[in-house]
Amino acid sequence: MRSVNLPSGAERNVNAGHVWKEVLTGAAGTFTLKHQQTFRVRADVAITVTIDGVLAMSMAAGEIEYFNAGGGIANNNTVGVSIVISGSAYVQVSEVLPTGRRAP
Repeated sequence: MRSVNLPSGAERNVNAGHVWKEVLTGAAGTFTLKHQQTFRVRADVAITVTIDGVLAMSMAAGEIEYFNAGGGIANNNTVGVSIVISGSAYVQVSEVLPTGRRAP
C-alpha cells in the first residue's frame, strides 16, 4: 500500500495492513477497546451503543455505523474504553497489523 500526502507531494511505503476483527456476532455484549480505536456496528434489532457510560447512538434494525472509541489520554495508553451494545448486533474492531501477519 502506498500513502500519499498530496499537498506536500510526500510519499512513503507503508508496511502494514488494516483488518476488521469480529468481536460480537449477532449478540449483545460489553468489550474494552484502546482509546481512539475504530469499531463498526451493524444492528440486527433496535439497539443502543454506549461508550464509557455515555449513550453514543440509538440504532434501528439494519443500520450500520462507525464509531471512534474516545479522544484518548495522551499520557496513559493502558486505560481502556468500555463499549456496551444493548441488543443483537455484529461488531468489528479495526486493527492494523504488520505485513506478513494474520489477525489472531
